[in-house]
This record gives sequence, structure tokens and C-alpha cells, in this order.
Amino acid sequence: MKTEELNLTIDELDKLCHLYIDCKLSVLEEKEFEYILSKTALTSSSIEEVRSLMGIQILPVSSSKQIRAKHNWNWRLFSGIAASDIIIISVAFFLVSPQENIQEHDGSSVFITAYCHGKHLNEQDAIASTNIAMAKADSLMRYAAITERYYMMRANDIISETSNN
Repeated sequence: MKTEELNLTIDELDKLCHLYIDCKLSVLEEKEFEYILSKTALTSSSIEEVRSLMGIQILPVSSSKQIRAKHNWNWRLFSGIAASDIIIISVAFFLVSPQENIQEHDGSSVFITAYCHGKHLNEQDAIASTNIAMAKADSLMRYAAITERYYMMRANDIISETSNN
């Protein structure tokens, strides 16, 4: 549909709205009318009613939005490149730096650091805090598995009852 065909008056749009509400438009006419309503800036109570029935939200398109969208794309591209650079530099720094801070525990290289209420914990407290957190996570996973098993058994019971009836 050409833009010249969209030059309808409010009276013409109101008549089309009444025809739409009275279900006197064909499917093709309804689609064309929906297109017209999505493109026109004209408004009246019946036009707004039909727009809400059709689920049409008129969004004004301006050049400032297009410029802003292009600017946002450039900002996302720049931030993605910056994040990639930081990751590469961090990995390179870790690989090149001396590993003096890593201490041997049980034959494996482990260095644990932890903070509690903004204060750095010593090594023993950090290990204890990490072990407690790991135990809580394991407990939560066991509880989730038990709960899942329980609901699966209930679902199987319901399925078997309905299939027996």
C-alpha cells in the first residue's frame, strides 16, 4: 500500500471503525485497515477503541530515535571490545605473573581468599567459610533431588490412577 493511499480523513476512518466493530469487513479489509491504523497519526475515540481491540500501539518514529539506536549500537560494540580487552589482559597477567601466592594444600594448588562483612579473612577462616558454603550448597542440591523425586512419584501415581480408571 502506498503512502498516498493512507491520506484518509477522520470521518472516513470513523466509518471504517464502525464497519470493523459491526463485523462488516472482510479478512483482507481488516488487515489493510489494521495497517492503516498502525501508520496514521489521526485519532478519535472510535479509532482508539479499534486500535485497542486490534492490539495496535502507535509508536511515533523520529529521526532522534534512529540516531540514538545507532549510537547505542556503537556504545554496545565499544563496551564489548573493552570487556574483551580486559579479559585478555587479565588472562595474560595471570599467566605471566609469578605464582608465589599459591600455597600447597593436600598436593593441589589452591589459594582461597574470602571476605566477611567487608573484612578480609585469614586463610583458616576463609577455608572454613568456603567449606560451610559448599556444605550448604550440597545440602540444597540433596533437598532439591529429594523434592524432585517426591513430585515425580506423585505424578506417576496420578498417571497410574487415571490410566486404571
